Amino acid sequence: MSDRLLRVNAYTTLDLADIRARGHEFDVDTLGVVNVTAPRKNPDHVSLQLEVDHTNVEGLPAHADEVTLSVSEARTIAEDLESYADRVENAQSSSSDDS
Repeated sequence: MSDRLLRVNAYTTLDLADIRARGHEFDVDTLGVVNVTAPRKNPDHVSLQLEVDHTNVEGLPAHADEVTLSVSEARTIAEDLESYADRVENAQSSSSDDS
């Protein structure tokens, strides 16, 4: 992804995630970066960062979105991710058992 705003390195959470960018004038599947981080010194929050590869989306300027989360909010999102991942995993294993 050219012209990245987020730093991508060996510690980046997902450096090539499948992302859907949607707006009033567009709906496109592309690649992007998803990262979870916290300040190195005196961490007081968790950051969830998302950058869409804007080169495939006409009219979408290069940008990165970031959500600042408290510890409690980060844990709530982590719990939801675990729950939905289990749900999808169970559905996939059930459908493969039916084959």
